[in-house]
Amino acid sequence: MDRRTLLAAACVALVLPARAQRARVPTIGYLLVTPVADPPSLERQAFLDGLRAFGRVPGRNLEIVYASAEGHPEFVDDVARDLVLRKPDVIVASGAVAVLAARRATAEIPIVIMAVGDPVGIGAVQSLSRPERNVTGVSFISSDLAGKRVQLMVDLLPALRRVAVMWDSRNANAQSEVNATFAAIARLGIAEARFPISAGTGTAAALERIAALRPDALYVAFEGGTVMEYRTAIAEFGLRQRMPVVSGWSLLTDAGGLLSYAPDLPAMFRRSAYYVHRILEGASPRDLPVEQASTVEMVVNMHTARALGIAVPPSLLLRADRVIQ
Repeated sequence: MDRRTLLAAACVALVLPARAQRARVPTIGYLLVTPVADPPSLERQAFLDGLRAFGRVPGRNLEIVYASAEGHPEFVDDVARDLVLRKPDVIVASGAVAVLAARRATAEIPIVIMAVGDPVGIGAVQSLSRPERNVTGVSFISSDLAGKRVQLMVDLLPALRRVAVMWDSRNANAQSEVNATFAAIARLGIAEARFPISAGTGTAAALERIAALRPDALYVAFEGGTVMEYRTAIAEFGLRQRMPVVSGWSLLTDAGGLLSYAPDLPAMFRRSAYYVHRILEGASPRDLPVEQASTVEMVVNMHTARALGIAVPPSLLLRADRVIQ
């Protein structure tokens, strides 16, 4: 797919029927790196449900323009600029790549973060309490949870000796998380193998190298559109290679990974609707502090555990927020 074709297909608009003399309805620009899922993903559905809780219903009193880079991060800046030309009242975005692309595209249109790690660290806002710019929303610090994930791996796999770590090397927050992961692994005397990826095609190549290495487990860093897009392939790889996959993505565990310890993403997306509502009511992003996610969810996939012959300690199951049978 060439650049012109991709950009022509990148934006999908849900346009309200034209009615004579009807007042203009608010417009939300929804920026994605990954393709627009249909039916909506759990996260996008949570956002739509959040809007409805405030009486804002797409197709009735609200317009949403979806703008996607179709899984090609190298085009997200072009897609963001095209979205800005449509003059939405507010732009929503998830993940560092999309948020920063929106920030580069406009300093005027309010931008609501639906989920991103450390927005201060990536330069999206000046501070959590006083964003100072046109960006606010809901965030998390996934690197703070890295040590806990490594400890959970040890609890599940007492014979753990070597861990492969995969992350999107283009993502500053993913890099922060893996740095914390490497530190936790080193403290426990476990060997590491590093597998940064920089494009979707690099995922398959990295998995081939991991298969040849035969580590005891695979740790997948939280942030990164590419890693998220390939979650099913990564989970199936783990099952095929009989290799436990641990991550900060509950959706990866839903797809067949062994365990995740992560912020509740649907809850974050739903909460971001509050910020959209406030801004559409006239609030300025600079006056709305960035909110840190307060809910962390541990998910264990017992179907995967049984397939891999892993005995999950009862004490760990009792601590799990959700168990997939």
